[in-house]
Amino acid sequence: MDSSEGLSKQTLRIIDANLNRIDESLRLLEDIARLILNDATLSKKLKTIRHNLEYVDFSFKKQLLQARQADSDVGADIKVPQQFEKRDLHSTIIANSHRIEQSLRVVEEMAKTPGIELDSDKFEKARFELYTIEKELVSKLLRKDKADRIKGLYAIIDTDSLKG
Repeated sequence: MDSSEGLSKQTLRIIDANLNRIDESLRLLEDIARLILNDATLSKKLKTIRHNLEYVDFSFKKQLLQARQADSDVGADIKVPQQFEKRDLHSTIIANSHRIEQSLRVVEEMAKTPGIELDSDKFEKARFELYTIEKELVSKLLRKDKADRIKGLYAIIDTDSLKG
């Protein structure tokens, strides 16, 4: 990646932080699909997206790692009250889906920077896939919750009242 030798450290840090955010949140959604919903199809979709996005040329990955400054990242210590609130699983799915979608958009745009050898279209495609997967995950979780609530619910019906 000779053309990316002169890339600014700041640009590389933006890409690195967002690729990490994407990977971490995809893993969480994958675990929910696999271990809570027992949904092999959704789990496979998420794993496939994660692995497709994980592929970065080794020399570019090396530049990302060299630009990383996690120990001096001014955003690392910024906290907002909402991040300490307990969330249900639905909210966790939505929050992580949005985190992925936003980070995919950032990388998609940064990939258009001269010298960055990332495929912008790949990140755009993944973002739109995530919109659908988010909806599927939340829908399946709602159905699972509903099924769990009505388990063991019995009704006694008076057959005389059914005769009309």
